[in-house]
Amino acid sequence: MSRSAHDTRRTTVRRRAVGTRDRIIAHLALVAEVADGAGMASTRLAAAVGYPGSSVAFAQLLSGMERDGLINREVRGKRTYRITLSPPGPARVVAEASAVPNGTTLPTLSVGFPGAIDYDELADRVITRLLRRIAELSPAELATLNGLLAPRAEELKIV
Repeated sequence: MSRSAHDTRRTTVRRRAVGTRDRIIAHLALVAEVADGAGMASTRLAAAVGYPGSSVAFAQLLSGMERDGLINREVRGKRTYRITLSPPGPARVVAEASAVPNGTTLPTLSVGFPGAIDYDELADRVITRLLRRIAELSPAELATLNGLLAPRAEELKIV
């Protein structure tokens, strides 16, 4: 008999919540707010963005986002009734208006940067890019890289 015939529990594939903050912000920007009269706004938001983790982990994520000033929540007791984006704060970099040679003035440009960086996602992207680049190297380039990385080639082999 197959394993699935014995196991009646529903199995789910767990996937890492990569970019969950970005998905939450994008969704809230689209709908303006997530509200629920029964206090289940967090559950509704988790379903809307396809959050794969537990409700406790999602609550911690929302708490961190609120602490970082990205969202506002209306919470009473253990219930969340409303979740909205925080109003945008002042941009971190503002270009001054400058005159160009023909005498006209360029408009002021505001550039905002995200308040929080997902370092796990950044590390994943850097490692993925590195591995793709290593896979593209010729045997001669791999030999050179091995020579640079390890004084004794037998300690480190890139295959």
